[in-house]
Amino acid sequence: MTSQNTRFSNIKTEFKAAFLKDLQNYLRYPAWILGEFISTPLWFFFFALGVTLFAPTSSSGLYGSSFDFFYYGFVFIILFSTSIWGIGQSVRIEQQSGTLEQFFLAPVNRTTLIIGRWARVFLIDVLIVGYTTVLATVLGGVPITLHNPVLFLYSLTLYELGLIGFGLFIAGLTMRLKSYNTVANLVFFSYMILTGALFPVTVIPFPFRYISLAIPFTYFIDLMRHAALLTPTLLPESLEYLAGILVALSMLFVGFTVFNWIEKDARNRGTIATN
Repeated sequence: MTSQNTRFSNIKTEFKAAFLKDLQNYLRYPAWILGEFISTPLWFFFFALGVTLFAPTSSSGLYGSSFDFFYYGFVFIILFSTSIWGIGQSVRIEQQSGTLEQFFLAPVNRTTLIIGRWARVFLIDVLIVGYTTVLATVLGGVPITLHNPVLFLYSLTLYELGLIGFGLFIAGLTMRLKSYNTVANLVFFSYMILTGALFPVTVIPFPFRYISLAIPFTYFIDLMRHAALLTPTLLPESLEYLAGILVALSMLFVGFTVFNWIEKDARNRGTIATN
């Protein structure tokens, strides 16, 4: 029991140190911070304006209002970025800084350090989403719809567990391919198009819809949108709850396993610090 308590305490300390290190580094660049908090809401309002101008004027229907649907798509995309640029990019940043070898030689858990960076990016993204939500509510005069906050938080938790696992998978892949931007852009745009983040999966033509239905993130998005807007679920609701848990835990396990395997292989081949 003492050994387990010590191990948990060490992991907590490592996570806190990694989070604070990344936060302090982030706060060194106020222009970058200002740019994030201005540019992100701007692109949201730019596209939201197009949606509200050209979508049907009726706010009722299977998928709620066009603005609400697009708003949650914006939230899903911003949160997905925590996986791509919060976890996967952490390895590439260390590579480009020339500190990756020291990073992996440190007597600490590498995944804990990487998740510490994810926590910082997640915090900033949540603040940006909150800030944008306040602006949208004030400027639009209508509050954002959220029918079931408890189910939404449950779905969000599953989504983030899946994102951590996927981010670790991408981080491992980055060590092997050394082409982060190519991988990140391909994954990010495929996510936006195929998972139903910005439009219902049911409008995707066959056979591409089969690809959408095979992507785990499709079901996390489906559950969160159902909780927020009471949209119909792709699977029977109770089955989708269970599937969400199994998929999230599976993605987390696969992400950790693949990352550790690639790290071990890179150590054996002496290619960890190769740019």
